[in-house]
Amino acid sequence: MNNKQSRFHRIFCFPLVGGLRGTSLLIIASCLYIAGIEAANPVKRTIRFGGFEREYLVYTPQHPQSMNPDGILIGLHGFNGSMDDFFDEYDFRSTADAMNYLILAPQALPEQRESVREKASTLNSYMGNKLSLDAVWACGLRVRATLIVTLLNEELNRDVDDVGFIGLMIQQILDEYALPTENIFMVGTSMGGYMAYQYALKQPVKLAGMVSVAGSMGLAIKNDNLKIKVPICDFHSLTDEVVPYAGSFVQSGITIRLAQSKADVIKFWATNNETGTQVKETINYYPSANNITVEKNTYPDPVNEVIHYQINGASHNYFFKKEKGDCMDHLEEITKFITAHAEGLPTKNDPIQSQQITVYPNPARDVIYFGMENGAIQIYNLAGQAVWVGAFNAGSLNIAFLPSGNYILHIQSEGKTATAKIIKE
Repeated sequence: MNNKQSRFHRIFCFPLVGGLRGTSLLIIASCLYIAGIEAANPVKRTIRFGGFEREYLVYTPQHPQSMNPDGILIGLHGFNGSMDDFFDEYDFRSTADAMNYLILAPQALPEQRESVREKASTLNSYMGNKLSLDAVWACGLRVRATLIVTLLNEELNRDVDDVGFIGLMIQQILDEYALPTENIFMVGTSMGGYMAYQYALKQPVKLAGMVSVAGSMGLAIKNDNLKIKVPICDFHSLTDEVVPYAGSFVQSGITIRLAQSKADVIKFWATNNETGTQVKETINYYPSANNITVEKNTYPDPVNEVIHYQINGASHNYFFKKEKGDCMDHLEEITKFITAHAEGLPTKNDPIQSQQITVYPNPARDVIYFGMENGAIQIYNLAGQAVWVGAFNAGSLNIAFLPSGNYILHIQSEGKTATAKIIKE
């Protein structure tokens, strides 16, 4: 669970002194005003819910149609984390920009019960750790710690309604932007993954898909035997030292249980979603420069598939990036999942006012190049189905993950749009 306390970058105001007058002062004031507008993205908002003043961030996509967003991506931070994490540590802005999605990033509350904080302090004395409870989701996470006797057996923030808070946050944004409810996706990291699973079982506002990165389902998760189906995309390492794959671990002679086993979690959702037979795939989308391996397990369904990336060799906070020499890219895989379940993406039949550009090499096996430095890109098959949405930089994109076939690229860069046809060998 993420213990880093990253902070959102702020612009500080200071008084202007000296003999500034007339036009010069107006120009400087205008520049400061514009800088302030640019800096105010994301914007912090507050709402009153459950007796608490709750905070969350709203990011407006950098997209030509940003005043009419096409969906919402909710980012849930980890244990003792911050709502800033989805901009500082897990930057999903490129995906949001390309898909014209808002990002909502809510903040968890500190543990509210003094008795739980005292028991956590006692546990710290045995383990030599600092179990701080400064930002804790009410996600059904029950911590059980035993050493001959039970040292701790508590559900964190048991009396806080975070499902209701997140649902209200989403509904307010839907009403404000007059958005339909089809394209709402949730991504949770670590304890945020626990919270995403808890929300998925309640869904006061329905999700189009849910992603958990190094999270799980709590021992006290509230199910109520509801048969709510939702597409699931789950990433978890067998060598996760914080959220154990098996659900429990032993430290300093103390047995600590934090979650249901991941095998049970995936089995639950595959059964709940009534999916097909498991399909396994070894992931080698990019040349690997380390010993970390990934097996993708897909439980197919036309609407409510379950995907589990079983990772081996990665630590809890490891976030896959192709630039680091990883066999896959976390952001790309999450974007592919969201794209596959999003409604209303443009198809090849939509009228698009754009220029044709040359992509090379064409046909291509992996990296393709085009005459635009940075921007957003959408890839469609010839049936008009979106197969990937994301961002590119340095005028190139690695398409090794695509199956062989013919594709159409829709590219946005510096306020311009372009299209190209490619053949993937």
